This record gives sequence, C-alpha cells and structure tokens, in this order.
Amino acid sequence: MKKMILYNLFLLLILACSSESSTDTPPADKDLSTEKPGETLLIKNQNPLSVDFVGNGAQWGGYELIENFTGVDDFNEADWNTLKERIDFMRPSFMRIMVSSGWNYTDTDGAFQPEKGNNAFHRMMQYCTDNQITVMFGEWGHSYLNDDRNQVDETWLDNAVNYLDYLIDTKGYSCIKYYNMVNEPNGDWSSTNTDYELWQKVASGFQSRLESKGLHQSVKLAGPDIAVFGDAGAVSWITRSKSKFNEKLGLYDIHAYPTKSFVTEGGYLEMLKAYKGAIPEGEQIVLGEIGIKFYGADADLQTENLKRINADPYASDDSNMSVYDGTYAIDISDAMVQSMMAGFSGALVWDVDDAMYNKSGSGSGPDAKKLKRWGFWNILGEEAFGGASDEEIRPFFYPVSLLCRYFPKGADIYEVQLPNKKGLRAIAAKKGDTYTLAIVNSNFVAYDDLSIKAEDNFSFDGVSQYVCTSMPDGSFQAKVDANGFALPLEQDISIPLDGKHKVNIPARSVIVLTNMP
Repeated sequence: MKKMILYNLFLLLILACSSESSTDTPPADKDLSTEKPGETLLIKNQNPLSVDFVGNGAQWGGYELIENFTGVDDFNEADWNTLKERIDFMRPSFMRIMVSSGWNYTDTDGAFQPEKGNNAFHRMMQYCTDNQITVMFGEWGHSYLNDDRNQVDETWLDNAVNYLDYLIDTKGYSCIKYYNMVNEPNGDWSSTNTDYELWQKVASGFQSRLESKGLHQSVKLAGPDIAVFGDAGAVSWITRSKSKFNEKLGLYDIHAYPTKSFVTEGGYLEMLKAYKGAIPEGEQIVLGEIGIKFYGADADLQTENLKRINADPYASDDSNMSVYDGTYAIDISDAMVQSMMAGFSGALVWDVDDAMYNKSGSGSGPDAKKLKRWGFWNILGEEAFGGASDEEIRPFFYPVSLLCRYFPKGADIYEVQLPNKKGLRAIAAKKGDTYTLAIVNSNFVAYDDLSIKAEDNFSFDGVSQYVCTSMPDGSFQAKVDANGFALPLEQDISIPLDGKHKVNIPARSVIVLTNMP
C-alpha cells in the first residue's frame, strides 16, 4: 500500500518529534519538541452534546459516466467486490446520493422513464438498503421553462416525486430517509443562483407532492443544503427555512469547504456552532458535504495543488491532490471531529470515489476524463485512468473509516474538556455500554502523559487503540492489514477513568480508542 507503512510501538514512541507533511512544512521557528507532561482530557458524560446521532459517512453516487469510461453501465465484479469490502469495513451509518432527471428518470423528450438509471446506481441503492444505511437522497438542481429560472417546471416536479415513489415502492429502497431539493442553492453555480425565495418555491412544491403521494411519513425534507466557507454569513438561510417549513424540515444540513488554516488554526468550530445555534431546539443538523479547500490564507497551498493537477492527465481543476498525502487525513479528521464538537449529528466527506464525477458532466470531449479527484480511491483506475495503482486506498480513508465505524447511528455524543493545547481536539460517543474516544492533534508538537477521566466513571475495558500520523515527507503511517484496512496498534486495553491512564499523542495524528464491536 503506497505511503502506508506498518509500524510498531517503538516507532510510535519516536513520533514525538514528527511534523506535518512536506506540503505543510512547519515554520522554521516552530519548536517540535514534546511539551511538558500533564493535564487531562475529561469526558463530560453527564449531559450529551447530541443524542440519536445520524452518523458519519460520505457522498456516494454518480457513476453516470461509467459506460462512457468502460463500455458497460456497471462495475465489473472484481471492482464491485472491492467497493463492497471497503465500505463494509467503513460501516457508514449515513450516505448522500444525488440524481438528476436527465441521467436518471426522463428520456431525451422529457418523458418519465424511471428505469433509466444504470446498474451501478441500483447496486449502490440496494447495498444501502441491505446494510440499513440512512440515505439523504436528492436532486442536483431544478428544471425550469423558457430559460427562466423562476418558471419552475411543474411536470419535472411531478416526475421527481414519482421517481422517489418508484425507488421506494417498486424497487424497495427503504434506505431513503431524507431528500435534498437543489444542491447548494445559495451558490451562483446552483440552478437557483443564490435566490432563497426560488429555492423555497421549489422545495415547497416538492414537499406538497410528497404529502399528496403519502411519502412524507417515510421521507423528510432536508435542507437548505447551503455551501459555507469561512463565516456564518448564510445563517439566514437556516432561520428562514425554520420559519417556512418548521417541522416539515426533518433534517437541517449545510456543506462546509473551509481552508486548512481555518480548520487547524481556529474559527471553524465557532462558525459551525453559529449554524447549529440557528436551528430549532431538539432538531438536528448535519454536514451534507465536508472537504478542505485552499484559498485566502492558503493560496500557497493552492499553487502547489494546481501544479499537481496540471501534472495529472486525469485531474480537473476541481480536485484536492492532497488526498494522496498524510496531511489530508489529519485535516479532514480534524474537521469531522469539530463538527461533532459543535453538536452536529453527522458529517459526509466529499467523497467516496474519483470515478463518480468528472468536471464537465459530459461523457465526450477533451475533458471527459478530467475527474474531480477527492476520493478515497479511483475504482476505475485500471479500466480507464492509467493503471491499477490509482485504485489503491488513500491515507484519509484510515481515520475517516474509523470515525464512521465507531461513531454509529443512534449514539450519544459527549464533549471532552481539553487542556489548553494548540490543535488538540477530542470527542466521545456512547452506544449501549460501549464507548469511543477520538483525539486529533493537528499541531506540530506531540503531547505526552495526558490523563483521561470521566465525569461519571464507566467501564472502559477491552479497548482497541488506533493511531495514524502524517509524516514530514508527505507519507502516512498507520498499521493496516493486507487490504489496507485499519488495524489497532494495541488491543484489549483497560483504561481506568480516574486519571491514572496516560496517553501520548504524536504530532499531526489521530487516535481512536474504542471498545465498540
């Protein structure tokens, strides 16, 4: 496995001086030595931050161009089995799958054709149903008449609801629990072109049809699905949605694409708290997409990113090439953990697989194979994109898979009170009598001899400890099996929660402690 190196406890001990990857070289004046021992991580398990967790997962879906890439409208059996094994290990509770009328349920004349979706799409839907994964389904954009965005195509709205009915009642895809109507409607790239009133009109039209079909009991509207970057300037979309839809909006969601520095240096957590604070008491909010982008203060990282894009014949300019590096594994984990710290009920990483989407949206032309490189892998690497090596698991799958697997649907999420250590974040989960504690250190220094305590003591026995680290040369260190799946560095640990157990946290690392099955 490229850039994944098996390592033992001895190596973990010397990671105290590790720094972040070569694309993230720490300033020359940074002291990389270990800080003085001491201080406590306190699990505040008397009152949960959130209950009935929806779950962590990823954006899945697309593959509408698989036939253009490979000549068939489905995965070959080897690729599908590999996908299944990987997602089986990840064990996501929550996924997002989006469609559009032209690709999925209308013919070239606009006639309703619900059987149109390809075999790859139906495999994914059946997989989610079989594995009881909650799916947030939805439509990329709305259809309109006479080149006028405000003339919503009422026939299209009928077809959209009829297609949902077909998927649930005819195909039996009971995994669909929420519905996004229009992707990122506050963006000028969206079909609604930043117009809240237009989005509300489209979403209301869809909701009324849900009710007419009797689907509103099993599928709830999710929204407003806005894209946010570095501030809470779009919070009015939340408050206006609350006022209009009230309890009919079953799940609030936003997309977050912060810069690396905004996540690691501060500001991101407070931004998320502002959006969480705007929803009604007792309701839930999720990150419908989460990814790290380079802009503003991180313009130098974007310069490097563009160099790597230009050197890759299959990368579009909508790509984050650091998905190949250890640093992204730490940064995206940091963003996910902070979402739970802010009280969000789930986060969906963008995305599972490069092969899902290209930039142009077309299967022909010079840019047809310019992919959006954001995935855990490219499952069609051997068939269409230069070689089987691109099908290998990338570093960020290691921690993200654990944050999905061990923060399951239905869990209670607990705050962890932290010592004053730069870049240190932590969150805990409980389901039944089992627990998970996830710790992220995005800083350039290691923190040694930190104690773990809990407000209310509980049995934390039979614990497995997973550790991954981003190294200075861009490599990623973690213990993995032959498939590239996470293996614990230690197993069957008993952790007393009286402060006697000490944990050493390497620089630029993620640690997961869990006794969940």
